Amino acid sequence: MNNFIVQLALLFSPLYRKIGVNTAQMEVILRVKLLMDDRRPLTAFGNRSKKENNYSSWLNFLLLAVMGCVLLLFLFSVNQPYLSFTIYFGVFMAMLCLSLIADFSVILLDSRDNFIILPRPVDDRTFALTRILHIGISIAKQAVGLALPGLIFTIISRGGFAGVIFIFQAAIATVLCVLLVNLFYLIAMKFVSVQRFKDIVAYLQIVFSVLIFMLYYTMPNVLESAMVQQLDFAAVPWLWLTPSAWISGLQELGRGDTSLLAIALSLAAFLSPLVALWIMSKNFSTGLNATLSALQTSEDSDKVETAATRRQTLSDKLANILTGSPLENAGFRLVWNVTGRTREFKTKVYPSLAYVPVYFFFMFFVRNRGNAEGTWTEKWKNILAQHTYLFIFYFSLFTLLTVFQFITQSEKYKAAWIYFVAPIQQPGLLMSGVLKAAFVKFYMPFMMVFSVLGLAFIGLPVINDLLLSTAVGGVAAILICLFTVTGYPFSQPIKKTEGRFIANLLLIGLISVIGFGHYLAVNYEWLVWALASLAVGTFFLLLHFFKKESWEKAEFRE
Repeated sequence: MNNFIVQLALLFSPLYRKIGVNTAQMEVILRVKLLMDDRRPLTAFGNRSKKENNYSSWLNFLLLAVMGCVLLLFLFSVNQPYLSFTIYFGVFMAMLCLSLIADFSVILLDSRDNFIILPRPVDDRTFALTRILHIGISIAKQAVGLALPGLIFTIISRGGFAGVIFIFQAAIATVLCVLLVNLFYLIAMKFVSVQRFKDIVAYLQIVFSVLIFMLYYTMPNVLESAMVQQLDFAAVPWLWLTPSAWISGLQELGRGDTSLLAIALSLAAFLSPLVALWIMSKNFSTGLNATLSALQTSEDSDKVETAATRRQTLSDKLANILTGSPLENAGFRLVWNVTGRTREFKTKVYPSLAYVPVYFFFMFFVRNRGNAEGTWTEKWKNILAQHTYLFIFYFSLFTLLTVFQFITQSEKYKAAWIYFVAPIQQPGLLMSGVLKAAFVKFYMPFMMVFSVLGLAFIGLPVINDLLLSTAVGGVAAILICLFTVTGYPFSQPIKKTEGRFIANLLLIGLISVIGFGHYLAVNYEWLVWALASLAVGTFFLLLHFFKKESWEKAEFRE
């Protein structure tokens, strides 16, 4: 397929040669770049596996095609004129923008190919045009993958002419996405530092993962709601201001709607790319090349603070309170600080943290079949009366499985030699600090939010429930760390986890059984207090033996 793409790009070789481009060099560079794309780990969906793969770009195309099939829900679930295509292209553009931001970060920030190309006799025009073609091909793959299911559906349901209009709609949406992404890059690089910009890109990848999760669980029910089905597009002027509404106007204009609204929206669809291009080139393009050079040559270095100027942080205060030895204190601070700085860890773990409130909302408000016709207030009262809120206490524990799965992995794992040359006589104390940092940082925030909401809506009777679920969380954290963690923090190369399926399954089953038992006992206050006391005692007993663990299974990876 890459050969076909390159040959298609070379059809304009006479034009390239007229502007001074060496087409032979351009062909070689373009082929290599496309081959590198096929071997590069996926980024758009938060997947950064280091496993060798020769078809990454086409797997990305297939994933986007699957997401394009999901977007078809908007076309056949909403029958309102304008509205179905407005929602479709709104989500289409959001997903394409986030995907392009993730991939542009790789293309723009990865300068390793420059070290090979620039010392060679390759002139600037050839290099620049090859880069532009490479970016254009990457964009086309993603846009076609996302739009192809919608095109097929439009041709089948509305005819060939509507399909032609859909191609123009998708093209305009793609051009707008490219300009918006460029605008984002130019604004971000103009007003924020290099390191902050890279952090923003990482957080947007996290947002993309959460957005996909939210769409999967909530959109079918939202589209079936009376609010959406009865919405009159012409009576909601604020919708006319969205780019997706402008694009939807083309489809209605093609169906014979010659109203002022259809004409105005279609005109806006044609003019918006030109306006965005003018704004971008007029106000934000100054110093772009210099900024890109800074992005490509900058290192992930943090400002070093001396002991005299460094202020005590939250992690320092918590470490001093929660740990009882210098080694345990060091493990706590190491995990707390590194997990807050490493983008690789954030893009893998943070989406799982966001899944908890999304899944809670979906289970108890969107799919509350027992009270499907009630208002949200009635559904909330039903949740409190039946005590089904307890399940979210235990569901949030599953995030610890993800945390401990990745807490041992790092791109710079060879720095872990320090663990094996340092005089660590009690590794269990170090891992105890690791355990406490992960538990406090990634589980306790959920319990703090649950405590505030529980005291506000339920009152003091919820205290024993919170105490029991927190103690069970501590016990589960110890068991997860013992049975799934096979090394010191950030001491192993990034890889797919294998051989822990049975352990994870047993731990999930144990957490589920305990959670269901808590649900059965919730009406007996004395029993909940007794179980909470037993769980607290079990936690401290396990923690005592955990600190004595030798961790012989931890080994240095060359």
